[in-house]
Amino acid sequence: MKILAVETSCDDTCISVLKVKNGNFEFLSDIVSSQTEVHKKWGGVYPTLARREHQKNLVPVLEKTLKEAGLLKKGNSSAEIKDVLKREEILLKKTEKFLSSYKKPEVDLLAVTVGPGLDPSLWMGINFIKALAKAWQLEIIPVNHIKAHFFAPMVLKDSPFPAVSLIASGGHTQLVFSENLNTHRVLGKTRDDAAGECFDKTARILGLDYPGGPEIEKLAKKDSKKEVKFPRPMMKSDNYDFSFSGLKTAVLYKWKDEKDKSENFRVAMAEEIQEAITDVLTEKTFRAAENRKAKAVILGGGVSANERLREKFKKRAESKKLSLILPNLDFSTDNAKMIAVTAYHEWKKGGETPWKELKSKPNLKIN
Repeated sequence: MKILAVETSCDDTCISVLKVKNGNFEFLSDIVSSQTEVHKKWGGVYPTLARREHQKNLVPVLEKTLKEAGLLKKGNSSAEIKDVLKREEILLKKTEKFLSSYKKPEVDLLAVTVGPGLDPSLWMGINFIKALAKAWQLEIIPVNHIKAHFFAPMVLKDSPFPAVSLIASGGHTQLVFSENLNTHRVLGKTRDDAAGECFDKTARILGLDYPGGPEIEKLAKKDSKKEVKFPRPMMKSDNYDFSFSGLKTAVLYKWKDEKDKSENFRVAMAEEIQEAITDVLTEKTFRAAENRKAKAVILGGGVSANERLREKFKKRAESKKLSLILPNLDFSTDNAKMIAVTAYHEWKKGGETPWKELKSKPNLKIN
């Protein structure tokens, strides 16, 4: 079986082809077109720009993905798709040209992220996959982006259950308890800023580039002679929720109050921002794992690429004798590989959806 998956929940245009044989996964291709440079001057993702870039990028990324997978064949698979892409003129023209130039590829199933995410971005991927489904007469598996981050760390590993997962990214921070691969319950989530969002916003305060997480991490690796202290919001609260807006505010006031904004001070700020965020994430995750008698802890989402967070998770898991499932770094940030893997599991449960019924679900929950 071959699955072609599309991911456009935020600012990256991602398409991948997964081959599944005897339960083994082989990725024939995986292409990501990043919009980081487009959004950098805004200090975050600008939804209208993200939508525009997806329109421009989807067809070139598809062509490159199929070529890399050895599935791009000259020919014609044209179909009437104007009704599907009538609101996306740029994407319509590019898709019509593509379909008139190439045959239907040897794929068995299509998959796409339907939520959660930015509504304008989600619709680009959804309408594009609808057009392909209509032209190629294929079924579509709708995929939950958060659930995909849960499956991503387990692509090459089996996870013992029950398990507690931390999904931490620029838009999401959630703790999820899973009895098995198909039964999930959200234990807690952020009440305001997500962990990755806090990294981005505090980095901007320090005058660092977007995305802020890697910039904070890079700066924090330098030696600092200065000491700065910030709060650990809700770390000791009797629930599993998160809140990072207070930390962001504390960083802002500390920055404004400091007269000598030297490099040494910026390094100290970056160190403490990273320590505060990773302390909270680690403490609440492992408390949940202990209270729920979990056998494993799973880490997913863009923030899972942070070396300091991984270090703390490894140390705590070892001390608590828990299995720790970490994603490969190329699975940490948004990608279509994790969408394809999740689609396969959903397909096994009978999760196909007629293309006409697919809709964007920007506030989709995990279940």
